[in-house]
Amino acid sequence: MSEDDSFESEKKNQILLIDNYSRGLPTDRITRIETIINDCIAEVDLKTIHFTQFKTEMAEDYIGIILSGSELNVSSFYYDERVKKKFRPQLDLIQQTHQIPILALCFGFHLVAYAYEAQISRMRLLGLNGRIIFILLKETDELITQKNIPVNVHHLDFVSPNDCKIQNSFKIISTSRTRGYRMVQYMKHHEKPIFALQFHPETHNPYYFHSSLFNERIAEKTRLTGEKIIENFIWMCSYKKNH
Repeated sequence: MSEDDSFESEKKNQILLIDNYSRGLPTDRITRIETIINDCIAEVDLKTIHFTQFKTEMAEDYIGIILSGSELNVSSFYYDERVKKKFRPQLDLIQQTHQIPILALCFGFHLVAYAYEAQISRMRLLGLNGRIIFILLKETDELITQKNIPVNVHHLDFVSPNDCKIQNSFKIISTSRTRGYRMVQYMKHHEKPIFALQFHPETHNPYYFHSSLFNERIAEKTRLTGEKIIENFIWMCSYKKNH
């Protein structure tokens, strides 16, 4: 293999993580995703870029892309064109990609839904702030291999499973009813390798779930389940690239 071929092979074995949080926002979620991927034994490299740096044409250099959460809300796109414009490259990516696997988390989930013209609604109350809930899956797949799992939720926006745009383009695999709202928790595109999670599989670091607020056994299971989901996505990207 020539030096150029080696460089090309290395470049094509990269995962791209798009950080959708505002610069300087204190969160460990990006670090958690990076740690999970770097600890995975799959032979992939990870590149993290801020959403302001992303251009749609960059996608061709990667075997998989992760769209992170954010403190921002996609529902604001309806009245704030300035914010929407910042995420146009990701919306274009979601609409245009056919082969590159995408894992969309929380805010990323809402970007996916918005790109397919679904209605992004916002809870009237304070939303879900770092809670752990259990969700049921209609079926297991290559991403989530268990039907009943605890997940970490933290969001204001949500997508209704009754949305016809979602039903037309996505298989709805899990929903939940929380604080009176029925919402999609996991969906994947009927044809494209787009996997969208309302919840946060990266969770927080172990010290976030204080024992006085969370059952330690459930918190640990939530972390391990989320890590496995991200690892499964990485293995899926690696397998797809090599076959």
